[in-house]
Amino acid sequence: MSRLGTVVRFEFVRAVKKPAFWIGTLALPLVIVVVSLLVGVGQSAGSDSVLSSSSATKTPFHYVDRSGLVSPSVAARWGGTPSTDESGDRADVVAGRLDALIVYPRTPSSSTIEVTAKDRGLFGNGAYSSLAERVLEQSVAADVDDPESVSILRSPPTADVTAYADGRVAPGWLSVIPPLVYVAAFFGLVLLLAARMVTVVVEEKENRISEMILTTVTAGDLIRGKVIAMLLVGLVQIGVFLVPGLLSLVVVVPLLAGRLGHVVVDPWRMVVGALLLIGGVLLASALFVAVGAAVPTIKDASTLQSAAIFALIIPVYAAFFVMTSPSTPVAAFFTYFPTFTPITAMVRNAVGALSPVESVVCIVEVFVVALVLLWFAQYLFRHSVAQYGSKVTVRQVLSWRRKRS
Repeated sequence: MSRLGTVVRFEFVRAVKKPAFWIGTLALPLVIVVVSLLVGVGQSAGSDSVLSSSSATKTPFHYVDRSGLVSPSVAARWGGTPSTDESGDRADVVAGRLDALIVYPRTPSSSTIEVTAKDRGLFGNGAYSSLAERVLEQSVAADVDDPESVSILRSPPTADVTAYADGRVAPGWLSVIPPLVYVAAFFGLVLLLAARMVTVVVEEKENRISEMILTTVTAGDLIRGKVIAMLLVGLVQIGVFLVPGLLSLVVVVPLLAGRLGHVVVDPWRMVVGALLLIGGVLLASALFVAVGAAVPTIKDASTLQSAAIFALIIPVYAAFFVMTSPSTPVAAFFTYFPTFTPITAMVRNAVGALSPVESVVCIVEVFVVALVLLWFAQYLFRHSVAQYGSKVTVRQVLSWRRKRS
């Protein structure tokens, strides 16, 4: 145990004492904060101008009413004049002498209103469609005597749905947010640990000092110590991200709760998500360590490392399908295929589509596969430690097993 602790302490201290580690760790949160502030300031300053440019404003225009629904008085209030020469008005718009020509079809409910207009820029052109729609809307409302009907025409009512499950009010979409944090944490840890896990395993082989190290510590203690140390380093990096993230949630969650309802935290989903995250990170770490043990140099590890990352995060591309169709064979394949299990199971757990039995099976699977991969990585490292010039092949692994037999 003392040798394992020595390896952990050495690798952890060596990683965190480097200035490059803290520069890389602090740079991204700092950039995110600065960019968020700049975007927030720019958005608050420019939102009014964008909204005003895309909303309906009084504009000199001519219109052709084939529907018979447009009120001349309403159109006049918005700057409209009936067209006497449609082709001539269109030519005037093209030449820049007229702002817009609006042609209302016979059935506006099923046909598109045609607007020919003078360019006002990417955002400014939206005002023309708003103008055409507003004129028609107010013209139709002017023929309705009931104020309530007019109000419904202008702003359709909203429906408030209260769903029940097992005699209790269903938590709704906001219950998905807390368990989904585990998916984001796993994704971030995979990206942070990938290069670091591979590098710490390969560097001794690349520097050709592995045999000397293994005279004082076993291959198992060396690999386990490196994995634990790099996980601690990853936790330090996650902690740096977590502090500003929690501060942001303190501000964002009350706003979401005020608009969409209170955030519901399901203890079972949170426990299952935490266990899947821990097992998934161990599985990913073991996979990266196995990649490092199979190659002689860091350069040789790049292709295998990319393949390992892809094997872990590919379920992200099928997440929506898995959430909406959890009982299909494809969803079952994604759920139980070892490298796909962490993300797929966490996503299904977040939306409540993972049953208790499936949860237990997935948790056991990721931990068992992680331990098997870690054992295999130790086995590869111990037998390939002096193999400096070439990658480990399947034939070599089989030959090691035969020699041992």
